[in-house]
Amino acid sequence: MKVATNQERLNQLFDSDPRNDTAIAEAIGVSKQTISMWRHGTRSPKKSVLVRISQIFGVSIEWLMGFDVEKSTGKRSIPIVIPDSEKFAQLTKYMPVSDYEMVMAAFERAYRRMEESEKEK
Repeated sequence: MKVATNQERLNQLFDSDPRNDTAIAEAIGVSKQTISMWRHGTRSPKKSVLVRISQIFGVSIEWLMGFDVEKSTGKRSIPIVIPDSEKFAQLTKYMPVSDYEMVMAAFERAYRRMEESEKEK
């Protein structure tokens, strides 16, 4: 049974996040104006964007859509934002080898998880 609107759930979710709307928009991959339209109910996210929001914030899609279900999925994905490759190369240039290896191993794990989740779809 529906107990809330999509707009209400998005506002609840975004208001509980310590980031501002600009940072939230960047994490989701949309503009700040899009977040504003969602907040005011003039637009709703597409299904693919709802999936991304649910993964980023660790909430169920059903909850986002306003249904009376448990909010959390227990899985939260925090997107890694990497500047362009030139900036990344400059950053890693001054890293100790052990730090560089740790960063590259983390990227490799994230890439493998991404590939696995794509196969599951």
